[in-house]
Amino acid sequence: MSLRHALLLICFVLPLGAAPPMGAQTIAGLPRVIMVNGGNEEGSHPFTESFLDGMRETGQIDGRTYVLQMRYGRGEPARTATLIKEAAAERPDVLVVTGLTAARNARNATTTIPVVVTTSSDLADAGIVASLARPGGNITGVSDLADETAVKRLELLKAALPRASRIALFNNPDFPATPKIEARVESAASALGVTITRLHARDRASLMAMIDSLAQARPDALLIGGDALFTNNSRELIERATTQRVPVVYYWPGTVEQGALFSHHADIRDNFRRAAGYVDRILKGAKPGDLPIYQPTRYELVVNAKVARALGIALPPAFLLRADRVIE
Repeated sequence: MSLRHALLLICFVLPLGAAPPMGAQTIAGLPRVIMVNGGNEEGSHPFTESFLDGMRETGQIDGRTYVLQMRYGRGEPARTATLIKEAAAERPDVLVVTGLTAARNARNATTTIPVVVTTSSDLADAGIVASLARPGGNITGVSDLADETAVKRLELLKAALPRASRIALFNNPDFPATPKIEARVESAASALGVTITRLHARDRASLMAMIDSLAQARPDALLIGGDALFTNNSRELIERATTQRVPVVYYWPGTVEQGALFSHHADIRDNFRRAAGYVDRILKGAKPGDLPIYQPTRYELVVNAKVARALGIALPPAFLLRADRVIE
């Protein structure tokens, strides 16, 4: 028996739902999907599972109808960019990435391989797609508007802390949406009677130095603007800021459980599930440029009342009534 026939035989005798060996997957000709995530495996697990659930809902089973390969940037932007470039060089059937910076890296890496963005912001404004209705090119997926959501978090922050007047805004200057976020937040701040201090970090070292500088600035709260840098380092960022008794407002799920005062965000798991639907349609022959970008419509406000009490903050009842979930 030839090696090819032996490997194909393995594919047929494996138990239902089991993934065949990688060599067998390649010979069997299963479509290959590479997902590059900027975080680590543990932190990304819930979202990867949502993606797999979404694929199963369409009838796509990993190891049977397609092959999923995961790559992790482990919180290092340069590593994530390299992984995206390497993945594109392998020419998978679909490349899946997370975040606006990753989408830009994917656009720079390939103009032919279909790319699905699981969750991002401002894909159209950043010039990565032609429009939300007709993306054109090879990229589609899920995208919200980072400036609008940042302004909403500022308004919620003022509702939670009516006396707050000095807010530190953390951003990565390399994040494509940063200029628009800062302009919109500062415009909204003036109407709310709030002064915004811009603080920038490009990597973990500068981020931690920026947090430590809060001891001198003494802002009333810290508003996180955007970028994977703040997601991948959220736990330490929150711990350091809280030690200085500065409440933190975030855009990413799970950060309230880590100690943020509150978060306001789209349902990221649903975003990954919807991204799976894009992958399925592309594997079945659809062109990414013809698939409209999905914009999340439901956002969740999660509040940590325990953290508020520890910081001596009395959250207004009206604000608490707006919360979808309160951690006591």
